[in-house]
Amino acid sequence: MALAIALSIAVESLIALLLAALILVRFRRTGRRWYLFWGLGVLLVFVTLAEESALDAGVWSQWLIRSYLVLVAVLVGILSVGSAELALKDWGRKAWIGYVAASCGACAVVGGLTPISSTIMFQGVVWGLPPTDVVVISSVVAVPSALLLIVTSLYGAIRERRTQLLFITAGTAVFSLAGSLYVASFPAAMVYAEFAATLLLFVGFARVGDRPREVPRPVPS
Repeated sequence: MALAIALSIAVESLIALLLAALILVRFRRTGRRWYLFWGLGVLLVFVTLAEESALDAGVWSQWLIRSYLVLVAVLVGILSVGSAELALKDWGRKAWIGYVAASCGACAVVGGLTPISSTIMFQGVVWGLPPTDVVVISSVVAVPSALLLIVTSLYGAIRERRTQLLFITAGTAVFSLAGSLYVASFPAAMVYAEFAATLLLFVGFARVGDRPREVPRPVPS
């Protein structure tokens, strides 16, 4: 079981790193800001998986576990900003960026200052629940962000017939399921759910294109 979990995390890390590189290259080529935020969010997925791998190997420090617990929430917020850049109007986009910035800042402060007991680890896997204030502030970031990711992806898939966005919807939903499995203390199942979610997000973000261009209306002479 331990070997299967370690291999799963290693493969997830490689997929996340490759996807982050693909998205950031696309940002550099097109200048579309949603690619920047998606790329940064997926890059943080890679970072958290690397931290999870270190914890699985028996490395323990307050800095490491605090960083892990903060970043798993913050990355969802950053991914949602990418979707907001693509899907929301100007005022809605600015309001959402402000919310994510404020909530992620609060999460970083609370998570960075709250001591985490080593009992949160069991046989190299993040098993127990963090302190209540960390759970609450992480939920303030992650839950609305996951909902926005799902809703905007579904809207784009249905309204604009961009079916590739359904993979992002499914991947976000599975990541949410992974969080539920973590809360229910099924760490092995959580790792495998993360693996499936990473694959779904890879397909979704790798295939998604720019917003469809509007066909200009003829100007009356």
